[in-house]
Amino acid sequence: MVSGSLSHSEGSELGDQSAPLITYTQRFYEAFPYYLAIGMTPEQYWDGDPELVKYYRKAEEIRNEKRNQELWLQGMYIYEALCDASPIFHAFAKKGTKPRPYSTAPYALTLKEQKKEKEAKEKAVSSKGKRYMEALMASTNKKFGTTSTEA
Repeated sequence: MVSGSLSHSEGSELGDQSAPLITYTQRFYEAFPYYLAIGMTPEQYWDGDPELVKYYRKAEEIRNEKRNQELWLQGMYIYEALCDASPIFHAFAKKGTKPRPYSTAPYALTLKEQKKEKEAKEKAVSSKGKRYMEALMASTNKKFGTTSTEA
């Protein structure tokens, strides 16, 4: 006796004193609708490899995690849109107040996308600095009357 409860044979000797036992067949029938709901066919459930149910459960967990991530991301986009539009909804907003522009690109979700986005920002900053220095050089050359080829 491992669990402390009476076995099926011991319970039958004592009459109705033991708790009703649930058979494996009843357990399988109880679980059957769940597996149908997650896409398993009746043939796979009843006649297929018993290990298959583990993989269907794992696939369902992955689908749920993915769906949760998608809904969270959708909520973030809605939140950002509301925050962008909020200046014009303020009761005491000054006349001519405009909403902030909505994001021009989606969120970077993968490390590769994040790295690419970071590199693009760094390139933009570098390009802006280069344009500033070229404008400064042009104004300095104009001030002293030299050309860029003479310097």
